[in-house]
Amino acid sequence: MVSLASFVLRAAVGLAPFASLSTAGLLRGEVVERDEQAHRPERAAFRDAVTTHYVPMRSHVAAKPQGGARLRRRSNAPANLTNVHDIYYIIDLLVGNQTIPVSVDTGSSDTWMVQHPYQCVSYFWTPGGTQPDCGLGDGFAGNLSGGNIPDVIFGRSYTDGTFVQGFFGYENVSIGGLTAAHQRVAIVNLTYWYGDGRTSGLLGLGYPFMTSLNGASQEQPIAETSFLALGGLPPVSYDAGTWARTPIKPVSAMIDQWGIDSPEQGLYIIDAEAYVYGITNKTAGVANNTAAVGADGLSKNATQFPIIVDVGSTLTVLPKKLCEDVYNAFSPPAEYLHTTGLFYALCNATVPEFGVQIGGQTFFVAAQDLLRQTARDPSGDYCRVGVTDDDSGPWVLGVTFLNNVVAVFDVGNREMRFAARQKY
Repeated sequence: MVSLASFVLRAAVGLAPFASLSTAGLLRGEVVERDEQAHRPERAAFRDAVTTHYVPMRSHVAAKPQGGARLRRRSNAPANLTNVHDIYYIIDLLVGNQTIPVSVDTGSSDTWMVQHPYQCVSYFWTPGGTQPDCGLGDGFAGNLSGGNIPDVIFGRSYTDGTFVQGFFGYENVSIGGLTAAHQRVAIVNLTYWYGDGRTSGLLGLGYPFMTSLNGASQEQPIAETSFLALGGLPPVSYDAGTWARTPIKPVSAMIDQWGIDSPEQGLYIIDAEAYVYGITNKTAGVANNTAAVGADGLSKNATQFPIIVDVGSTLTVLPKKLCEDVYNAFSPPAEYLHTTGLFYALCNATVPEFGVQIGGQTFFVAAQDLLRQTARDPSGDYCRVGVTDDDSGPWVLGVTFLNNVVAVFDVGNREMRFAARQKY
């Protein structure tokens, strides 16, 4: 199990990025092949326990890029996932005998790092101008102990113009006291990138379906106080009475966005039952056929849509109408800033309640995540709202939500589990 603390990824039989990861020493869930349409019997109790195999994740707020907000398009998905990439999580991987800082991403499958040295090029190899600076760390030096994979090229391009290119090979990779021997990794030797010098690559924790390695077999075994835990729960406080579970849906759940009708799991896609928002004991909005105001004054939108759980996305991305209701629940309401392309509210605004209902439990987002005091406009008076809208999807539960839960990505049982974190 991998636990991202705030998030937990439970690879009961193996991690997607660690295709050859041994499960020796990991807590095992029930591994049963079953029809997706068949009834899934309830287990008597959750058997997750705190593991010793964990590493702290360092959150880092990136410097504001020139020209406004950084809208990063990630390509390890059939559709582009937009990340307002001002905050991300970093862990240290031991690759061979070298420590490589990488960002953590549940929305992609390939683990890659830059080679030392690597070639940094300008946008579309534009001649002239200043020497390009891709902002990546030194990366991996020397040769991979398991050799390179012949005649296979690693390459990813992004719609903002950035790209990475290199090759695949094999190396021993360790994380949290566990080692994946002869692990497939990608080494990048050519890139156009804009980093900030904190990382040298990426740890992809998505399903093998999302890998960039053509023909790869899919038959694989199934805040500063944040952790990535393997085989159990991270050492954080949470409310054990709030555990909820929901199945991980196949890629076909997002056929309207991606056009792929596949029964394979690719990303961590779930259906939330409802979204609640407003000021407690006050009317937060006008009820309609999709939203009703409860006795506590909170509006409830029960419209269901597939949503991706993704630590690689800073903000939570929701349909436009739902986001507008949340923006209007601020007092005074949040405003759209054309210079950033995002919604901001006064930093001293009254922050509404906002929660996501999953498996019969409602998980609320803390005020500091819904109105992010560390992400301000140039005047310093307005702070970024932790949710953003996208009319057509894909929709995402990002870091602003995940900070508030322990999230278990249980690959073996094809389900996600959540528990509310105690104050962090």
